[in-house]
Amino acid sequence: MAKHLTDIDISNIVSLIGGWDSDCKLTWDCLCKLAFKRHKITITRQVIHKYVRIKAAFTDKKRGTDGKTPYRQRY
Repeated sequence: MAKHLTDIDISNIVSLIGGWDSDCKLTWDCLCKLAFKRHKITITRQVIHKYVRIKAAFTDKKRGTDGKTPYRQRY
């Protein structure tokens, strides 16, 4: 049975993503391992991929935006 994450679990995982070292490759599997190591949250890639906040933080981190709107100069 899939584990349902609490708001605290989701916040902890989003914090892990936000603090991810740019020298290390961010992958779903590495994130799952780190969530267990730091917070004892046992999850799979498939489970965390369903949570919008986690998926958005992950995508933003991979793109290098971290949720910030890029500055665009208009001419």
